Parts: sequence; C-alpha cells; structure tokens
Amino acid sequence: MTALDDLTLMQWFVSGDATLEANQSLRIQPANKLRQLLGRRGSLLATAYDAAMPPSVEVRRHTDYSDVLHQILIDHHFVPIGQGLDSQVLCYARYPIPDGYRIVYGQARQLWKQWWTHPSHLNDRHLQLDLFVLAEKQWYPGRNIAINSGTLYVETLRGETVHHGDDMLVWLEKDRDEVDHTCLWEPPGPKVEPIQQVKEPPMTPMTPTTPPRPAAPATAAPPATVDPTLAPIVYALDGKVYVQTAVGLVVIEGDNLRAYSPAVVGQRLR
Repeated sequence: MTALDDLTLMQWFVSGDATLEANQSLRIQPANKLRQLLGRRGSLLATAYDAAMPPSVEVRRHTDYSDVLHQILIDHHFVPIGQGLDSQVLCYARYPIPDGYRIVYGQARQLWKQWWTHPSHLNDRHLQLDLFVLAEKQWYPGRNIAINSGTLYVETLRGETVHHGDDMLVWLEKDRDEVDHTCLWEPPGPKVEPIQQVKEPPMTPMTPTTPPRPAAPATAAPPATVDPTLAPIVYALDGKVYVQTAVGLVVIEGDNLRAYSPAVVGQRLR
C-alpha cells in the first residue's frame, strides 16, 4: 500500500472524478445514485450524495482516513454541518466560498475570541467583513458576537443563533496569504534637472605631414697637423696641439691648427 495511491483515490472520491476505482486499500463504487468509499474488508468510510442540493458527503468518524478526508473536503469547499442520524457520522455540505477567504472549523469560543481580537472590530464597524458565518445555507458577515454564562450569541443579517462554548462551528476568515496592497503617499522630492551633455566639436581630420628630416651630423673639425720635425717637442692629439716649453706643457685649441718650424719653411723657399 502506498499513501500516494490512497490520497489520489480519496481526492477522486470527493471531487467526483471517479465512480469505480480501487487499489489494495480503498475502493470507490456506485450504489443507488450515490458513491461509496470502502476500506479493506468492505468497511464503509464515506458516502457521497452528488444529486443532493447542495452536494453532501457523510464521513464515518474515528477511522484511519477520517482526518485526511476532512482536509480534502475543506479544500473542495465542503464544510461540516453537524452529525448525521448516526452519531458516528459527520455530515459535510458544499458551500462555495468567496475568493481570498479560508474555511475554519473550531469551537464556538474560538470564534468569539477571533471576533473580539480582530483589528477590524476595534474600528467599530457595524459588519465584520473579515469574518463570515454560515447562516441558512449562506455566508453572512458577522454583526455581533457576545457571550453570557458560557452561551455564545452570534448575530448576522439573518438573525441570531445560540451556541455553547464547546459547540463546533464553521466560519470564514481572511486568507493570511492575502496581502493588503496599500498605496502610501510620499512627498515629491527635489526636482532633478537632467544633465545636458556638452557636444564636442567634430574633429577635423589631420593632414599627414612629412616628417622633418634628421639634422645633418656636424662635420668634424679637421685634425691638427704638426710638422714631424718638431716631434717630440710639439705633437697633435684629438684636434689639439701640445707644446713642451721651459715652463711646462702648453695646450693649444682651435680650428685648422698647424705647427711647423720656420727654418724648414725658409729652406723650402730657397
């Protein structure tokens, strides 16, 4: 036996999608314009009256499946309306609920507590639109709920009903998942002017220019010339003329330097 198979069969039974189905644990079968959910060995678990107005289901209490069937019935808008002729049977009837609400099944004193602690009641509303009570097969907003000596008085537009604190009742509450979308006003902030972008002037295409010619290397000065007959008193080195004198070495710098002996020049003239 698998729990998933059992759950699927019970959902089909409540929704009316199956009239003849079975697995190892449960069985759905029709009988005289109604459908029955049977357990092992043919034990009766629930009976569905599809032709009734409104559609109704009777569930046998204190079985292995009664709690699961209760939740499935609530999910399909079947609400408990009291016990049947057999005290071991709980009756459900289908009453569609408005969007944004959920079904609650609890003791009457729980409804009274919910009424007096709900925020909307503190606003002195004449009708409690967050709590609906089933009265004469219709959902009506609560008008007033009072308790006196353990007796609960529930007032709606259809009149007043009386319950003991331990009585089980069904009512509708606002779904907790519903979010109140409240629009909050905010003061306008300082006006922000858009930043204007300064347009840059279009770039003029540059005309390619001829690269400058490299400067001609400086012409080295001609080396100084010295008459060989004056060596080693006079000699040339690195464009300079060096002369050994009685006071020491004399360095002569300049361009186109020449050193020669006057005696040699005179001999050439003869």
